[in-house]
Amino acid sequence: MKIQSLVRKRLLIFCTTLFIVVVLTISSTFALKNNDITKTEIQENTNKLVLKYLNDGNSIKTGEYPMNKETGLSKAPVNKIQIHNKDNKASDFSLKLYPTDISDKSITTNKVYYSVNEGEPRILGDSIDSVIYRGTLDAGKKETVTVQIWLDSDRVENDDQDKILDLQFKVFNY
Repeated sequence: MKIQSLVRKRLLIFCTTLFIVVVLTISSTFALKNNDITKTEIQENTNKLVLKYLNDGNSIKTGEYPMNKETGLSKAPVNKIQIHNKDNKASDFSLKLYPTDISDKSITTNKVYYSVNEGEPRILGDSIDSVIYRGTLDAGKKETVTVQIWLDSDRVENDDQDKILDLQFKVFNY
């Protein structure tokens, strides 16, 4: 009788331990699968921010000729960019404006002015990591940003003739 009682106790302890191990394995697998840290969207820094040009022709508009600060603010064409947060959570973002061609045939960014939302004109070459605007968007919200771009008449030289200015907008979360 004692042996049967001892076997029952051991069998009960074994079954209880096995049950606990199975429950812990299932719950930790479920938690890991549904955790935001392991999702590739966050690891790749793509949280569903979408940038859309609201300009005609979906291209960046710049001033046709070099202008000073004051003239650029009043005469440079306006680029309208819409940023849409399609994620289910709020996101901080940065809007970048950078050259797509950095060869000898392109104008350097230290000769380019920009103004965001009719703000103070700034030299593009002075921006850190090409960031021209930072903001926060709630889940599902949109924000329209206006950007004017023109060449600085005081910095453009004869050597800049026949050079191109090819810029691109990108939006990143942080």
